Amino acid sequence: MSVFIDRKFLLQVSPKLSRFVKKKDDLYNFRCPFCGDSTKSKTKARGYIYRKKNDYFYKCQNCSASTNFYNFLKQVDPSMVDEYSLERYKSSANTNSPQPEFSELKVLPTFEVKVNLQPISRLPDGHFAKDYVIARKIPEEFYDTLYYAEDFKKFIEDIGLEKDGLIEGDKRLVIPFYDKNHNLTGVQGRSLSESKIRYITVKTMEEVPRMYGLDRVDDSKMVYVFEGPIDSMFIDNAIAVASSSLESAATILDKKKLVLVFDNEPRNKEIVKLMEHAIDNHFNVVIWPEMITDKDINDMILSGFDKEELCDIMEKNTFVNLRAKMEFINWKKV
Repeated sequence: MSVFIDRKFLLQVSPKLSRFVKKKDDLYNFRCPFCGDSTKSKTKARGYIYRKKNDYFYKCQNCSASTNFYNFLKQVDPSMVDEYSLERYKSSANTNSPQPEFSELKVLPTFEVKVNLQPISRLPDGHFAKDYVIARKIPEEFYDTLYYAEDFKKFIEDIGLEKDGLIEGDKRLVIPFYDKNHNLTGVQGRSLSESKIRYITVKTMEEVPRMYGLDRVDDSKMVYVFEGPIDSMFIDNAIAVASSSLESAATILDKKKLVLVFDNEPRNKEIVKLMEHAIDNHFNVVIWPEMITDKDINDMILSGFDKEELCDIMEKNTFVNLRAKMEFINWKKV
């Protein structure tokens, strides 16, 4: 029976599972190998293997990762997967049962499962968070994937994450970050009240670079790279790295397919330095023409440009190597 095979391989791989313990028959608990549970509390263990009919399944109460035992084993010890698949196949052949089908890992994409967090689309008209999103002219297609947190600190705690320096009652717009497989990799909170820190980004997986938009880009085409997630929402096939180091996008995506779009701040020494470094490293870089005086994409939208106009401007002002250096010298003011 397949449950015996699952149990056999679980016990073989158990030494690799931190805080592994048997709770009762066919229920095992350990630290989640997908999200790592908590980086600060080594005692937290919220991953569970449980039995459903004649198979084992995995579920994490922290990151909501949910999958069958095959995908779990593939994550923990890929070297054992072929042997496991063979034994499962032999078992099904001997019992005239159909060969098992192994579905992909699924992580719940919304926060409502764990906390009472409303997407912007469900907020009533006149709600100040919804008014903020409308005032920024953020496209309506994102209203279902942007959330309002009445207390960002409590929200972070409720989903099992940790971040120093958070304050109670901090109202923020919540922007989830997903990878290409729609696994939650982080969340960003944009302040909706008076705050010294406009943006707070919290990772759910420490080893995964924080990038917004990976779940919706086509990496076979040119990908525009921005600093802020909101700017990237106005441009097709765009991501944001949540920092001014736009070059970090090359850790995941093909460098030749990237177009780095820095803020239009020719007097900002840090931006100028980062742009020069990117040009020296042979990245495609947008050098804003003199007629553009706004700082970023959102400001340009608010001042009257539309998406088609901005895409045309960026396409015509994307440069690399020597031409980029020449345009950059004319652009910078420091």
